[in-house]
Amino acid sequence: MPGINLSHAILGVLLIAGCGKAETGDACATADDCDDERCITGGSFPGGTCTPACATNADCPQGFSCISRSSGMCLRDCTATQACQDERGAAWQCRLESLQEGGGNQMVCIGA
Repeated sequence: MPGINLSHAILGVLLIAGCGKAETGDACATADDCDDERCITGGSFPGGTCTPACATNADCPQGFSCISRSSGMCLRDCTATQACQDERGAAWQCRLESLQEGGGNQMVCIGA
């Protein structure tokens, strides 16, 4: 539908239906959309993304890594851009990002 962000529309329907709040890695507009987490929006996060603050990978759910953006945030691990786009839309890609701890890097889903 023109003018409507599909991920926000789906999130709204889920919230209205009482299915709970968005989880780590899900789309969001504000922190109120997320289950005890932050909502990072704009720039590299089209449609927003729910994420807890983190210092190490152990602070993130399984399948997520603690990336050194926004003072530490959990982003979904990936091996191919298609998987990120299937989950979050065409504006997302699989890119190498710096880990919050240890100086290494990890492939994660992030906006273009």
